[in-house]
Amino acid sequence: MKRAISVVTLVLAVGTLGVAAPASADIDDWTDVPQFSGSPEHFGLELRVGMYLPEGLGDTFFSSAYFGGDIGPHLSAQLHYFPGRIDYLGLLGFGLSLGWSQWDTNRPGGGSVDTQRNVFEILVLQPMVLWRFDTLARELRVPIVLTPKFGWDFAHWLTSPGSGDNPSPQGWSMGPRFAGKVSLELDFLEPRAARQLDEEWGINHSEIFVEFYYSMAGQVLTGELPIFGWGWAAGLGFTF
Repeated sequence: MKRAISVVTLVLAVGTLGVAAPASADIDDWTDVPQFSGSPEHFGLELRVGMYLPEGLGDTFFSSAYFGGDIGPHLSAQLHYFPGRIDYLGLLGFGLSLGWSQWDTNRPGGGSVDTQRNVFEILVLQPMVLWRFDTLARELRVPIVLTPKFGWDFAHWLTSPGSGDNPSPQGWSMGPRFAGKVSLELDFLEPRAARQLDEEWGINHSEIFVEFYYSMAGQVLTGELPIFGWGWAAGLGFTF
């Protein structure tokens, strides 16, 4: 009887070990976390503030008699579309920008007290092509992105408000624009938050950037106001 009890006990012990063995093997499976894969990148958005210097208007434009006291901040926004990615080259795409600048100052008028307001305003619509070279960030984990751009400025300009039979002078100036942007992606500051933004909102990357550009508006076509010049912009960008 004792021998039978011993045999039964041994069989139960072996069975228990046989059941427990596969369970211990699953621990390796529990530790295998799937690698995160970001959502596709098809769009970009830039919110920008900077300065534009229409040097084509001459030194008088920047003199104290006109707009020497106004730096004329340039506000703009850009929307980009990326059809696809090219391995090791990055994203090639198209974009559209809308920007606005205004210079405003007062100078003495005909009397000793009266002042005359001078306003010069530019509204710029710019289609463009661009190359988002993010290979450093994607392949080498260096959070730097370089973006050259080429576009065409359609700039509508407007001078001081007129009165009576003297309407405000206004018109269009057009020409190419060349730009280069350097961005610092912010994903490395808080990787968990960056991943959560992608999972919940589809925002792949956020960045801060600075861009320098040269506009040839009014420099190519004859008869247009020469508002060509250098400019710069800085701001916050998103890729989604």
